[in-house]
Amino acid sequence: MRTSRLLLIGAALLLLVGPAVFSRGSAEEPAVDEINVGLLARGISDALIPFTEQFTEETGVTVNIEQHAFDALRDRMMLEFAANSGYFDIVYSSPGFLGELVEGGHILALNDLMAEYGFDESDFLPAGIEINRFEDGDEIWGFPYLADTSILLFREDLFNDADERAAFEDTYGYELPIPSVDNPFTTQEFLDVATHFTRDDMVGFVYPQTGVAYGNLHILPWIWTFGGAYYDESYNATLNQPEVVEAVEFALALQDTQPSGVLGYDYGDHLPWFYDGNAAMTIGWFHMGVEANDPDQAAVAGNVGYAPVPYHPDSGLGHGVAVLGGGGVAITADSPAPELAFEYLNWMFGDTDRALEWYLSGGGATRPEIYEHSRVYDEFPWAHEFFPVANYSLENVARQRPTVPNAHEIFEVMSEMWHSVALGDMEPAEAVEWAHNQVDELLSVYR
Repeated sequence: MRTSRLLLIGAALLLLVGPAVFSRGSAEEPAVDEINVGLLARGISDALIPFTEQFTEETGVTVNIEQHAFDALRDRMMLEFAANSGYFDIVYSSPGFLGELVEGGHILALNDLMAEYGFDESDFLPAGIEINRFEDGDEIWGFPYLADTSILLFREDLFNDADERAAFEDTYGYELPIPSVDNPFTTQEFLDVATHFTRDDMVGFVYPQTGVAYGNLHILPWIWTFGGAYYDESYNATLNQPEVVEAVEFALALQDTQPSGVLGYDYGDHLPWFYDGNAAMTIGWFHMGVEANDPDQAAVAGNVGYAPVPYHPDSGLGHGVAVLGGGGVAITADSPAPELAFEYLNWMFGDTDRALEWYLSGGGATRPEIYEHSRVYDEFPWAHEFFPVANYSLENVARQRPTVPNAHEIFEVMSEMWHSVALGDMEPAEAVEWAHNQVDELLSVYR
């Protein structure tokens, strides 16, 4: 019997394999009676916990759940992998460290198991599959579990207020725009609006920026949106370009519209600002689209509008760019019972009714049928406004972040670059040139 430890079963969305559920263990597998899962500390992870008791009742197998913040999770996993401990059976696999997991031989490609048990890719949103692929390979390294992207949330009541509209036009010389799928903000409009709503009792915008994860997640979409990129197809760094400097300068100007301590905000620290009515705008993952208009969770409920992220007219893209969020739930290579781990994933996410109950209790979904289910709209009537924006963004705006094996090191550089600029330690052009040289050196191993 393996030592019982608290595990992390975190940030989840959903997935489906065939209706059959595995028999527990196989002739090749040792008999085990617990599964250890490591994922992000998120509300959707908490929503998985009530289902574990049912799985234990049906199979006799305990599912242990341990939750960590993004950077802490990666460090925890890598420590166990380095020790070949076999501690984790299932781990959250983010694009931010997918390359490390694959190249290090820490997780299993699931194609054979998926084929054996009837997994059908067409049952999932394409983004749910894409986020589990490494570079251009055909292997699927995790179950579709968390696939979303960033959307803009804004206070419709403020944007429609006659006094606010008049004051904005007096200052900026044009009408206060109300963003939509057909007419998203330009980057200049977004900055103007955020500046307009920044005052003693409110900020114009808020987004977390702490650590490697959120320092990178803050600056990367703006670099993309302005037409830049971290590197090209030949693995040459491409950061020393005017559009990259322009993006960093824009982000620095936007910083004046955010709370003073936002560089230290982890994910979730920005939610009270918006939910309690102290921020005019934020950018967030799909769960925010549901929560922000829920009167049980947000004081601003009933007054929140949705739009794609802003775009930069000179980028040539015609739209903004956001990070494809989420990841998969991967089976570790040193798990003593990988088929049992797969059985649990199949049981939890392969049953439509169970997956639906999970979503309605705070989980997520990567299967279109969940988003289309009548019970979802009964529970969240505002989903009629939210889902079209969410689906448009997922199909047209989201982009997979770099997944090279040393992507985390690249993200460390970019986070340090952004923090140096935001703290006033380096000018944007100087910081971008420094980051370009650092990233180019990291990429040299692939050239």
